[in-house]
Amino acid sequence: MSRRWLVRIVILGLLLGTIGYGCRGSGMWTSRAVVLRNDKPYGGADFRLKGEQLLWLKVAPPLDVLKPRVEWKDPMIAEPTEPWMNDSSERLNRYTVRFFNGTFELDLTKRFEQFGQNATWWVSPDWKVIYIATEWTDYKQENGPDDYGVAYHKLWKSTDGGMTWRRLAWPEANNIGQLAFLDADRGYAIGWGPHIWRTVDGGQHWQQILVPGLAYKIDRNLTRAAQVKQPSDQPVIKDARFAFTSSYLAGNGVLFLAFWSPETYGGQPDASLVYALRWDDPADVFVRADQPRQPETVLADATVSGMLWVPDCDKGLRGNKLYLLTEQGKPHDDAIPHDSDRKRPAGIWRWTGGPARHLKTFGDSIVPGALYLGKDNLLMIDASNGKNEHDVALISRDSGEQWEEQDEGPGAAGGYFQNGGVTKWRYFGNTLYSREIR
Repeated sequence: MSRRWLVRIVILGLLLGTIGYGCRGSGMWTSRAVVLRNDKPYGGADFRLKGEQLLWLKVAPPLDVLKPRVEWKDPMIAEPTEPWMNDSSERLNRYTVRFFNGTFELDLTKRFEQFGQNATWWVSPDWKVIYIATEWTDYKQENGPDDYGVAYHKLWKSTDGGMTWRRLAWPEANNIGQLAFLDADRGYAIGWGPHIWRTVDGGQHWQQILVPGLAYKIDRNLTRAAQVKQPSDQPVIKDARFAFTSSYLAGNGVLFLAFWSPETYGGQPDASLVYALRWDDPADVFVRADQPRQPETVLADATVSGMLWVPDCDKGLRGNKLYLLTEQGKPHDDAIPHDSDRKRPAGIWRWTGGPARHLKTFGDSIVPGALYLGKDNLLMIDASNGKNEHDVALISRDSGEQWEEQDEGPGAAGGYFQNGGVTKWRYFGNTLYSREIR
């Protein structure tokens, strides 16, 4: 799961825990198990299921404990038991990343907890090897030289299904927004910059992959590297945490990378470029002087937010299907007032080699999340409806040509769907629900 999506479900989890919604709506869901009722406070989560076994990753705020009402100075104002509970910086600093495992019947046991406001993870198919990358920002410190808060990043590994953990050597300044592995030993870490690192020995050593030059562009005149070298009296560039808008490791071992470029590329303005990195490519494949790798496809006036690889032949990249989930126009720019109010209709494209084909533009209220492949080549987009704050599933049974929208009820605090399967799960009010997608 992407970092953006985990942050979203954490926020939704806190909101739902406070409001106390039940899983109401269309009645399509079946209650399956109560999960983590006693782990306070309630919070959003990312999870994996296998039969009735569960792996669970949760980002939790600190628990507020109030004094008895008779001890309040003002009978209308609740008072916490400790002063730090009234300090927003202290509260943010006390967020924790927690990992649990267990079953439906026995509930879950906490096996890992570290300070952090965000995290990402990867789980091997047999569930034996698990990596967790944590991010903790110290909100008590002043902003760093890039005008962002000072963040610390750590990488953890378990080889016994999450029962025990050890910290891997990793530079704390290097952000990890996604972990993508081919197997327990070979994989990628992808983070701000943007940066890509590759390991062949289970995270003991990492090789940096140099990203395409345009990935560093933040204006039409200077690369990010050039701006960093400007005299110290020049204004700090606030895009040092630029990231790929989407990255996806396909089953054939190809890592697809997408980012938006402010420059016109091939006559196409405000374009998103999609590159492919093979596992055996050299580290300089995108920047070498002699024929650097070019983008596989370019999408004009679109920002790629998700990708899905569907093999359809044995012709390498071309001839197979890469679906691209997009939002119209360039990414949101927090430096522009009210830019978040700009309408950015979601869309879906299909690339099989050559130019990508635009298949569908969805309504303005659709906020895309993730793209999945179900049984019999069914496509599903997990999304939300900005008008009523419900979750929606967008379903296609004909390779993306036509789409059906299904209202799934008020926004959940987490969900799971295994590619190739039929069962979709949601976490809502400490309860796991499921339904069939066919």
